[in-house]
Amino acid sequence: MAQQSQADRKSQLIADLERSRAVLGSSLGGVRQDLDVGSHLKHAFARQKTVWLTGAVITGWILSRIPAGKKTASSKSSGKMSVGKEIKEAERTGIWLVLLSFLGTLIKPAVTAFVSRKITQYVEKNQDDSSLPRNARR
Repeated sequence: MAQQSQADRKSQLIADLERSRAVLGSSLGGVRQDLDVGSHLKHAFARQKTVWLTGAVITGWILSRIPAGKKTASSKSSGKMSVGKEIKEAERTGIWLVLLSFLGTLIKPAVTAFVSRKITQYVEKNQDDSSLPRNARR
């Protein structure tokens, strides 16, 4: 008798689980439909074209009336530095940038070769370890 009540309880739990899954599936379908913004906008536009077009015209008109931000040129030179010193400083900075760029082009192949060599060593090491069982690695 105890086994029969357990079997009834088990079948009741299975039926409850199936019902819950069906309710969850239908709820998820409703959520997906509610979150489909493109479909909502398409239907809203189809139902109320004049409202949407009027809103677009008004928004465009308002945006066209906003003044564009005008950039003003300002001189950074204060009374401390003369124009000649600024030019010399710019030349010095330019020379350093050119030298760093040149060194970068010289060093790039060496760095690339070093990194590729290290990656190759790492891959070869891991391929050797992959033939061992998991607990025997390291």
